Amino acid sequence: MSAVPTSQQCNEKQSKPNFIALLIITLVSIAALCLLMILSGNSGASVGDANKGFVMQNAQVNTSRIKVQNGFTKPRTIFGQLESAQQSDIGFDSSGILSEVLRPEGSYVEKGEVLASLDTLRLSAQQNELQSALESAKANAKLARLSAKRVQELVARKLEPQQRLDEVDAQLDAANASVSQAQARLASIDVELAKANIIAPFSGQIVRQYIDEGTVLGAGQAVFSIMKSTQLEARFGLPEQTAFKLKVGQTYPIHINGLGVNARLISVANERQLATRTIDTVLLIDDTALNESDISKLVSGDLVTWAIDTPETKQGAWVPITALASGVRGMWSLYVINSKAMVETRMVSIEYADNEKAYISGAIADNDMYVTEGIHRITPHQQINNIHEVANPITDNKR
Repeated sequence: MSAVPTSQQCNEKQSKPNFIALLIITLVSIAALCLLMILSGNSGASVGDANKGFVMQNAQVNTSRIKVQNGFTKPRTIFGQLESAQQSDIGFDSSGILSEVLRPEGSYVEKGEVLASLDTLRLSAQQNELQSALESAKANAKLARLSAKRVQELVARKLEPQQRLDEVDAQLDAANASVSQAQARLASIDVELAKANIIAPFSGQIVRQYIDEGTVLGAGQAVFSIMKSTQLEARFGLPEQTAFKLKVGQTYPIHINGLGVNARLISVANERQLATRTIDTVLLIDDTALNESDISKLVSGDLVTWAIDTPETKQGAWVPITALASGVRGMWSLYVINSKAMVETRMVSIEYADNEKAYISGAIADNDMYVTEGIHRITPHQQINNIHEVANPITDNKR
């Protein structure tokens, strides 16, 4: 007796083909969708690359030529010091006690003005003593003249021998010599009294007072430092190769506290400073074009700056800053167009640069064609179709 299939078994037999068909349809659909996405993506990328290549190859690229040179000059800021054209430490020629300071520190004085004096009591006493000695010598000389006159009359009358006349003449000469000696000693005291005063050697300012009143001074000891305020100089220590290329008498621009002034070179020393191994160079400040307010800002001891060109021996070339891209290990990239109009990368070093240009050295040759700007738009090994060669954009290649 055969078994009769139940309804559950019939349902299971009917659902299996439906599930398999659904699975197949799903897989086919997913595969078709993936294929469509892949094809669409490749087509878009190809179009984008084609457009990009078209834009880069046909865009105008400005280029210029490398001009190799053996060296360059670069501005170097030299620091110096402002000084008075004339400044002296002054004191007394003789020793003594500083009795009075007539002009204190900071005073402006005129040439010939008395600034200080020594105690002169001892000199005054000696002067009085020598004055009395001079009067006595004059009296003796007068008596000797009268005696000589009388003896001369007696000798003429044969009342005195000739020897007596010779004796009184000698006495007269001795008396006159005593007078001259007393006068010389008195004049010496007058000189010492005059030297007991410090006289301003030139018009200027007392910038320092070393000694106070009542101090016992030695001969030649400085009491004041006086500075001539009408003329100022700037002193610089320059390298030998720079100092001896300057021309004495030529005018150069310098800066003092931000104020630009002209200064005339007046001396270049033929002696090297042992401490700094530099050559002292002195320039005289020209203040004729300055007003009183600007002149008052010029103070001795101020820092002075001088931008001077110094030669550098290094083979290289000038290029604009816009032609350089940052490289690796401190190097820079310069894009060069070769004979096949393709972009090559040259690694270079920057020897000097300012806001507009740079002096480079490295893998460059004379007359190489390089890209001057817009280097962010190109890549190495790229073909360039629209090359526009321009004149060298560096107008001042001396710096």
